[in-house]
Parts: sequence; C-alpha cells; structure tokens
Amino acid sequence: MKCYQYTIEFPDEYTGAVTRIVSRYMNLPFDRQRLERKRGSVAVYAARSKEDPNHFLIVEFPSEFHSITVRCGESVYQDVESLMIRLDKRIREKKQEPLIHKVKNQYGTENDKVQRLMVSNNWSLEDIFKSNGL
Repeated sequence: MKCYQYTIEFPDEYTGAVTRIVSRYMNLPFDRQRLERKRGSVAVYAARSKEDPNHFLIVEFPSEFHSITVRCGESVYQDVESLMIRLDKRIREKKQEPLIHKVKNQYGTENDKVQRLMVSNNWSLEDIFKSNGL
C-alpha cells in the first residue's frame, strides 16, 4: 500500500480545533482531555485507525508553534491533502502570514516529520502510539 503524509504548522491557539477537524475528517478518535494533557509536555498526541495502522495523525508541541502530521493511504490521500491545504491557508490568512509553505507528500522524503521525530527521540512508531494508550 502506498502511503501519503502531510504536515502543517500553526500557533498554539489552533491546536484543539485543527486536531478535532482532522480527526473527524479522517474518522479517527479524538480525545480532548488527552490532547490537553499532552499539550503542556514534551510528549506528542497521536490517534490512529483500528482498521489501518498506516492511517493516523501525530501532533507535536515543540514550542509556541505546533504541528500536525497525518498519514493515510491511496484511497483518501487527495481528500486529506486538500483538507490540509485548506486548513493551512485559513490559519495563515487569519494570522496575516504569507502563503509560502507548500503542503505536499513528505512520506519517505528527507522532510518526513514522523521519521525525524522517531530518530530524534529514539522512538519507534509503536512507542508513539503506546505512549498515547493506543
């Protein structure tokens, strides 16, 4: 199965809304309490599909700007990519920031945010999900 992965960054105040919207759109569980607990730490928030382990999202809280990375399969990637582009554009317009960032497939590239997260923290993908009770 071919995988697709997209990342957008946003200010802290958008974390809950962006995570909720993406979770609903991708039909993933959303746990606001767990998100808020993870948000104030160096941990990450993650959610994934029970049916497809390659269908998930990961939210990182590195500083005042957070990021959400989503991974999905070929059957839904165009819809997910479109959602991520729209969210990125809407946030940047509200913040009056230039639209210079391109939302594109990062899976397996040098910009693969999930891979970089795992390497920098010496985690496996399963470690990320286990730390979120998944």
